[in-house]
Amino acid sequence: MAKNKHPLEFRYYTIPAEEYILSLLGKGWEREYGNDTGNTLHFHNYMEIGFCYEGSGQLIIEDKSYRYTGDMFTIIPAYIPHTTISDRGNICKWEFLYIDLDNYVKNRMQMNSMFEEHAIKTINKKGLIFAVDQQPKMAALIKNIIEECREEKIYYKESVNGQIYSLVIELLRTGSAENQKQLDTKAGRTLQPVFDFVKLHFTEDIKVLDMANACGLSETHFRRSFESVMNMKPADYVNYVRVDEACRLISRENLSMEEVAIRVGFQSQSTFNRNFKKITQMTPFQWKADAKKNNHEFPVYGISALEGWNF
Repeated sequence: MAKNKHPLEFRYYTIPAEEYILSLLGKGWEREYGNDTGNTLHFHNYMEIGFCYEGSGQLIIEDKSYRYTGDMFTIIPAYIPHTTISDRGNICKWEFLYIDLDNYVKNRMQMNSMFEEHAIKTINKKGLIFAVDQQPKMAALIKNIIEECREEKIYYKESVNGQIYSLVIELLRTGSAENQKQLDTKAGRTLQPVFDFVKLHFTEDIKVLDMANACGLSETHFRRSFESVMNMKPADYVNYVRVDEACRLISRENLSMEEVAIRVGFQSQSTFNRNFKKITQMTPFQWKADAKKNNHEFPVYGISALEGWNF
């Protein structure tokens, strides 16, 4: 029997300079999920933490499907495809946090560089779903962060940063236990090295052969596997990572666009401009002006291809 195939969509968010969290809270997130997206999975440029207060439905993370109900929460690392589908006619109440995990670990946690990379890899390895009573300490931290973001009392940012630290420790403990169970998907095990490779080398002139070598695959096999799983060409993925970093630099540093283009690995200004607009639907200057007006949600853009995520 043929496996179902799901298209992918990249939903991009931006977090204000010198901050590490974006919260999406309130009545706007009480809805019947999945009605407007069909079987489309999506992924983000930041870790997504979702807390379900009420309702029920299906959560898909990569190639696995889970049932969710109220008093459950999810931890979805950046770039992991997923979607939420409410039971028919069921209004579900969720709230979401997006955390710039990599930069938080590197900038706020005093770890040596080897442990930094270990921590980031451990936490980003796979998506998780828990009932509150399975992980009561982690659930309490998430709810506290949500309430701090909602109320915005004096020193709330300092409180949030402190609780993110504790949450990272809990995620590391959970991730270390999960590693021992070897629960990763075959596709994730095969392609994970290339995500790590691109993260470290995106400023360089990366060839597809370099990416294939990182996975221990022939170039032909790698291209086929990557496009089947990620729904984009390897070179396009490198450009997405570069543009992601460019957006971060534009919002946080006072650099010329020429400097930004060079820092993120584009060989020319025209190549940078073309790829930036292709991905964000804006020029870099338009994005900079828009980011000044709105420090929160970035416009959603889709990735279209003939093949989607394989189930």
